[in-house]
Amino acid sequence: MNIRGVAHRGYPVEYPENTLSSFQAAIEMGFTHMELDVHLSKDGVPVVMHDAKIDRMTDGQGQIRHYTFQELRKFLIKGKEKIPSLAEVLRLAKDKIIVSIELKNPNLYKGVEEKVIQVVQSLNMMDQVYFISFDYKSLVKIRKLSTEAELGPLVNKIKRTHFRLMENLNAKYVAVRYDGIKEKYIQKCEEKGIQLVAWTVNTKEQMINVQRYPSILNTTDELEKYRNHFYPHLKVKKEQLII
Repeated sequence: MNIRGVAHRGYPVEYPENTLSSFQAAIEMGFTHMELDVHLSKDGVPVVMHDAKIDRMTDGQGQIRHYTFQELRKFLIKGKEKIPSLAEVLRLAKDKIIVSIELKNPNLYKGVEEKVIQVVQSLNMMDQVYFISFDYKSLVKIRKLSTEAELGPLVNKIKRTHFRLMENLNAKYVAVRYDGIKEKYIQKCEEKGIQLVAWTVNTKEQMINVQRYPSILNTTDELEKYRNHFYPHLKVKKEQLII
């Protein structure tokens, strides 16, 4: 049985976020979705990392956009893992899990939408991904590039005006910060067939609260805690995961 939820950057509580080991762990745990963040290297390769800089996660320093992909590969995450390309992560996920691709700071990267779409199309995975961003102009660009792409604006607090935006984008998702969700908008999303995604549901109290609304797709860092709360019969110890 699959665990309905979004593994935020993989399984960051146990593995370095946005790495192949982190995503593999989420897949092995049986999550239905996982979320990742995309930037663009100097030579136009979409790479997976949350920050625009490599300082926090690697033994290097500087902006991702100032390095070629091969230069980025020389830096290590936690002393052993390399910064993955989007293509690598998607190949890992293919036919196993739905992938939420967040375009981070797209204004920094000329043509990032085209590059990301090309990677997804080359792997024949348009039906297995959806694109989210706080930059709604970036989502408009994706829509112009592909009529089949599934889109979702990222918002801190859902408002009535966001439904007009979603209609203009023909968006089927909206990703909302956990404390920015109102019950009336949950119902409106249900009526309009829009998948509301909550982020980030990590505490026991938050899990109990969202459990009242089964239509919400919850994003979490705490994969094991989430599984044990929503699917107590599926308890599996971490050491049993195949990584």
